[in-house]
Amino acid sequence: MTIFSSREARKAVEHALPETISFLQELVRVPSLLGNEEPAQALVEQRLRDLGFDVRSLVPDEAELAENPNSGIPLLSYEARRCLVGTLGRGSGKSLLLNGHVDVVSEEPADRWTKPPYGAAIEDGRLYGRGACDMKGGIAAMLLAVEAALSAGELPGPLVYQSVIEEECGGNGALAACLAGPLADGVVIGEPTNGSMDLVAPGVIWARITLEGSSRHASHADEGSNPIETAFAVTAALHGLEASLNEKPEPEFAGVERPYLLNVGALHSGDWPSMTPGRAELDVRLGFPIRMDPGEAQSLLAAAVGRAEGSAKVEFRGFRARGYAFESDTPLVRLLADCHEEVRGSALVAEPARATTDLRFFEPGQAVCYGPTGEGLHGVDEWVDLESIAETAAVLALLIRRWGDGHL
Repeated sequence: MTIFSSREARKAVEHALPETISFLQELVRVPSLLGNEEPAQALVEQRLRDLGFDVRSLVPDEAELAENPNSGIPLLSYEARRCLVGTLGRGSGKSLLLNGHVDVVSEEPADRWTKPPYGAAIEDGRLYGRGACDMKGGIAAMLLAVEAALSAGELPGPLVYQSVIEEECGGNGALAACLAGPLADGVVIGEPTNGSMDLVAPGVIWARITLEGSSRHASHADEGSNPIETAFAVTAALHGLEASLNEKPEPEFAGVERPYLLNVGALHSGDWPSMTPGRAELDVRLGFPIRMDPGEAQSLLAAAVGRAEGSAKVEFRGFRARGYAFESDTPLVRLLADCHEEVRGSALVAEPARATTDLRFFEPGQAVCYGPTGEGLHGVDEWVDLESIAETAAVLALLIRRWGDGHL
């Protein structure tokens, strides 16, 4: 058996890299926010077809997802919003699934960016733009890896590509794709891992907390509660819950400070300085231990809110995600580590994350997050390193061929 070499992988990647960078620029220039994913999916679909994939569209079934305890709680209808499942190769070797999400978060505050948020500007080897790092750079790297692997001939094992929506707000796109199939013997998600790999993440829930008050003139502000000020008390109570969850972190998070984080993502209330508002809405995100059920985390959150403000309404929405912890000593991870060291000349280490990914939908099984290097995800001036895209693609090209060949 002839082994696909790192030299061959690098050569193939180098040849196709300019076209890949152009594809990535097109992808970043599409503001694929929640509900507007289709233009990005169309670009990915064309790239998959150009590579020879058979591609089918999949619209998540809200009724089916509602019955699944691993689903998120949808924020929007799925009408005219699709995932893509591509299949390539009929070899008898081990199968591999690559997964990437096209959805991105808001670019606000846009005025703080030094580059246009959707301009895909390149400077000093970095490509800037919302989603460049999280995770359109990973999409480009994975598809470049497929092209490089194909340069050596027909793939030894079947390859599946999932292009999904809603990773950023619940994961129902990946869940729907997994329910529809096909699955594979191993899974790689090209999330940005900055030279490491991700196998561990906490659980995550979202909640909207509504606090009621009576609207009145500011000259009577001392005659009742102000829902904005009540929101501060609720936030303090939730930080108390956060502290209690982090008293004894699980062993998978050894060395990680506060793995279970509370984030207050939005506060909406009021529209006039001389008026006490009648309502405040607080959107929060809470991380929790791997071994805790999301329902228990929801109960703890609701109880903490209730202690601060008994009349508050708590609505769970978006993420309802279990934590995950994949084994590091599996054939897939060992092979990935070998390919990484061969291409990049360094050992591949696992670093636990404090945020979740769609990897959780592939338990039990052999799965890993592995992708390019960048910074600014969910922040301003987000960027991805173009050299890291090439290196990631070379590593994954080796993995695709050697996994399929059974080179373990």
